[in-house]
Amino acid sequence: MAEKSLKTLEAAPDQIDNDEQTIDPAPDALAPSTTRASASVPYSAFTRSRKQVIVAIVALAGVASTLSANIYFPALNAIQEDFGTTAEMINLTISLYMVFQGLSPSLWGSLADQWGRRPVYLCTMVIYLGANVGLALSPNYTALLVLRMLQAFGSSSVIAIGAGCIGDIASPSERGTYFGIYSVGPMLGPIIGPIIGGVIAQNLGWRWIFWLLTIIAGALFFLVLFLLPETLRSLVGDGSGYANPTPTQWLQAKALRKDTPEPITPSGQKSRFLQPPKLLQPLQYIFYPDVAVCLFCNGIPYAVFYCVLSSTSYLFETIYGLNEQQIGLCYIANGVGCILGGLIIGRVLDRDFRITAEKHGYDSSKLSRGSLGADFPIFEARLRSIWVPLFLFDALIIIYGFLLWRDVSLAGILVVQFFLGICVTSLFNLYQTMLIDLFPKNSASITASNNLVRCLLGAACTAAIQPGITSIGVQYMFLTVGLIVVATTPGIFVMRKYGPRWRRNRMEQQAAALLTTSEKAATDITK
Repeated sequence: MAEKSLKTLEAAPDQIDNDEQTIDPAPDALAPSTTRASASVPYSAFTRSRKQVIVAIVALAGVASTLSANIYFPALNAIQEDFGTTAEMINLTISLYMVFQGLSPSLWGSLADQWGRRPVYLCTMVIYLGANVGLALSPNYTALLVLRMLQAFGSSSVIAIGAGCIGDIASPSERGTYFGIYSVGPMLGPIIGPIIGGVIAQNLGWRWIFWLLTIIAGALFFLVLFLLPETLRSLVGDGSGYANPTPTQWLQAKALRKDTPEPITPSGQKSRFLQPPKLLQPLQYIFYPDVAVCLFCNGIPYAVFYCVLSSTSYLFETIYGLNEQQIGLCYIANGVGCILGGLIIGRVLDRDFRITAEKHGYDSSKLSRGSLGADFPIFEARLRSIWVPLFLFDALIIIYGFLLWRDVSLAGILVVQFFLGICVTSLFNLYQTMLIDLFPKNSASITASNNLVRCLLGAACTAAIQPGITSIGVQYMFLTVGLIVVATTPGIFVMRKYGPRWRRNRMEQQAAALLTTSEKAATDITK
């Protein structure tokens, strides 16, 4: 039955690519020969320059989430003093922000895969803008706490939606490079956030931090409204379809009197805007073994890296006697490393994809379909160069703790943070690209799953790092977290050995389910 299903899918790859998603999550259920059969069909109708504009917009939107988290830190003492509360209560606003940062993409990611990218972008931007206005005017601690959660609810999902846009427009052979460029946006937050926050809090007062974020939110809203086209492939196909238009697209359609209706909703189904969101869809991915191993192997380095970021202020103040503004400047080192790592790994991923494709008899330049066939070695292609950043990250985390313990030169510590940034961003982008390859049509939802796992792990580790340093010392605490990362290494071998079989089994089951649904629909029509 499954073999018959795969053959059925081979016969009509274009129809599958452009249809609404009827089975979730079944975006990758394509036959092995799909990529060869459709080699002459471009993956996206957008020109190269248009793709670059889209990547630039979603990268800028991605700044909102990380900037909101990092720009807030230098103002904590001032906010605590203004509201007459304790440091523990102020830290609660950080913890709850991270919780909502992990949970909210589960809603928005599934909606972005259902409604389209543009409506969800605009909704989240409005929520984010309103939360920032409220924070700037917050009269008491309770309002601050609630509005920080609302701010996270509106801002944290832009990363998942942006990743979805990249998956929509970038074919597998170029996906690494585009993800590398896209990652620059979110990585700007840790660099400029503490610096801007410190300067504003010191000179204008902490409320002006949120007025600045309000201005940024407004600018991003209009940027998306007027310049970002809809990219969701189930609505617009390769980008040449018409759905959720920009004002310019709508006016052009009216002026030319084109017959450009919204995608037809299957008979008996509600409009996609009236259908309930699939809130549990991101959780479903976690139960696939290959995805679960990937999420865990990605989440642990992310959590450990946040241990470095969250402990920097305390360690630099106690060891080196730096003030808040000086500490903010120190974040530049790992921030620049993160940006450089994203750009480097993007090129490496595309090179590895090309080498692996040619090794297995594919022409990588013609792999233009979004869903790679069941026989394509995705895990081999994406994990080919993981060893360099992974082993270097493991070693540097362990060395980092002992260097701080020995009170070495601050310059040496910043050099280590710089290379940690390169390594950890390389790992993030590598795993993210592989997840999009596995589920190209549900790229926002799978990114939400990734965000959920790593943010919850990050929140737990961030809460544990300071008590750990106090209890066993900075050297042994970072030795411990470094060994935890080392312990995830077998997951790489597991994915390479068992991942292809797990993926094929999933695709066969989904193909069988799709065929059963099609046969049932045909029977109903006959009746």
